[in-house]
Amino acid sequence: MCNNLILVGGGPFARQLLEWLTDAPIQRDAVIKGYLNAGVVDSRLSAELVCLGDARDYLPDKNDLFVCALLEPREKLAVCGEIRERGGRFQNFNLCDSDIPRRIVIGEGCLLAPKTGWASDICLKEFVTIQPFAGIGHDVTIGAGATIGTHCVIGGYSFIGAGAVLQPNVVVLPHVRIGEFSRIGAGSVVVRDIAPQTMVWGVPAKKVAGPIEAI
Repeated sequence: MCNNLILVGGGPFARQLLEWLTDAPIQRDAVIKGYLNAGVVDSRLSAELVCLGDARDYLPDKNDLFVCALLEPREKLAVCGEIRERGGRFQNFNLCDSDIPRRIVIGEGCLLAPKTGWASDICLKEFVTIQPFAGIGHDVTIGAGATIGTHCVIGGYSFIGAGAVLQPNVVVLPHVRIGEFSRIGAGSVVVRDIAPQTMVWGVPAKKVAGPIEAI
C-alpha cells in the first residue's frame, strides 16, 4: 500500500526538502500528499504543494507518513511530538549520496541531507536534522531535536545535547560536550565543553549569551 508523505512545516527548508525528496528513491513507495502549516509559509512551496491544514490539529490517517521540515529544535520537538501523540508515524530519511556505516543508530524522524559524511558508531536521537556537507566523526551522539548546519564538522567522541543548534561552518573538536538547547554561532570553533542553554561564537568559541530561554 502506498504511503502519503506529508511535510511538517511550510517554510523555506520545506521547499528545499521537497526538492530532495522528489529525487529520492524512497518516492517509489510514497506519494507526496502535501504539507502542514507550522508557522511561516514559503510562497513558492505553497504554489507547488497543497496545504493540508495546521500541524497542531491535523488528525493522521493510517497511510500518512510524516517528515519533519522544521529546523528550530523546540518547535520541531513540540509540533512533531504532538503529531506522534495523535498516532502519526515519522520516517527516517537518509538522503546521503554515500552509504551510511552499519554501526549507526538513527532515531525516529531524523533527516540526513545529501552530501553528508559519516564515521562509525554514531547515535542520533529522534528528530535530528543534518544539513548538507556536514561531517560527523566516530563515536558521536547527537541529542533529540538538534540541528546541524551545513559544512559543520563534529570530531570523534563528542556529545551534542538535545535541542542544540550548530549554525553553518562550525567545527567541534573531539571529546567536546555541547549542552542541551545551546546555539553555536556560524564559523565557530568549539574547543571546550559548552553549558546548556548557552550561546557561543568565535574562534575559539566564547559565551555571548545564556541561559537562553528560547532559541
